[in-house]
Amino acid sequence: MSHILVIDDDLSVLSLFEQFLESVGYSVALATDGKDGLRQIEKQKPDLIITDIMMPEMDGLELLMELRKDNPCIPVIAISGGMKIQPVNFLPQAKKFGASRIFIKPVSLVELRQAVQELLAEPRPDE
Repeated sequence: MSHILVIDDDLSVLSLFEQFLESVGYSVALATDGKDGLRQIEKQKPDLIITDIMMPEMDGLELLMELRKDNPCIPVIAISGGMKIQPVNFLPQAKKFGASRIFIKPVSLVELRQAVQELLAEPRPDE
């Protein structure tokens, strides 16, 4: 069973993704920001990470930069709704920092599931 780490400061998104991913057969761990996500990665290295971009403490771009230092081959799906006050799209930067797929919130669960399946099926150089 593949293990997925979901990182988002929105608890409703965490809950939705956890329920959905577990219902389709994945093991799921949750984190509320990038620092918490890095701690989770130390506990159990995930097969895939889904992360929001805009979060307190450590945002998704900082997380990607830290993650790629020691774990360059873990696939990452970056999601973002931009900022509430001034909509800014950070997803192109996430792609440059190593995100495998990017999605704008709200994310279609069908598209998310397809991306997860594709990324977990792709051979990784570290294997």
